[in-house]
Amino acid sequence: MRPGEAAVYEQALDESDTSESDDDDFSGTETESWIQWFCSLKGNEFFVEVPEEFIKDDFNLTGLASMIPYYPFALEMILDLENPSEEALSEDQQELVESAAEILYGLIHARYIVTARGQMLMCEKYKRIEFGRCPLVHCQGQPMIPAGQSDIPQKHTVKTYCCRCNDLFYPNLTHRGAIDGAYFGTSFPHLFFMQFPELRRIKSEEMYIPRIYGFRI
Repeated sequence: MRPGEAAVYEQALDESDTSESDDDDFSGTETESWIQWFCSLKGNEFFVEVPEEFIKDDFNLTGLASMIPYYPFALEMILDLENPSEEALSEDQQELVESAAEILYGLIHARYIVTARGQMLMCEKYKRIEFGRCPLVHCQGQPMIPAGQSDIPQKHTVKTYCCRCNDLFYPNLTHRGAIDGAYFGTSFPHLFFMQFPELRRIKSEEMYIPRIYGFRI
């Protein structure tokens, strides 16, 4: 092979390797599951990824079928299962299935985060201060945990609970405030601190005293 031909051949090999690498990267994005996609959406940072094994266990889904419209389609969407009958659905029905899948995942999520493994994942987020800090001065930046005011969906949005002042607050970012509180439930924060009592802090006895020119009002 002549020197010029060798150079052209090596360049062609390099381009081929680059193309294969790009294809690998592209195929990697294609393999992202519905659960990974949903949890990565802006505003869904409070969620953890529920394992498919947990979702496939019918015991963990008890009672949800009667609460969710298009339940079979929604469940298959969450698990990335193909259903030939989906093609018969209209665009409006497809949108309803997508909405139902989000609600169904949220209610499954509320059940998962009270398990030992689910609490460990939430604890990792808690330690990274991903749920924000208490805005009250005397709580000294206490990390907070998501909490629901109702276990029924579409009643209240999610709040954040401070174990130091024992109160609820709106999330510090507005796009997180649109999450349904039922996706975390009313029991989760209290079970969390029972599981991790070392994370609970003693309530501060300090109180803000309003004064005018030094005189207490």
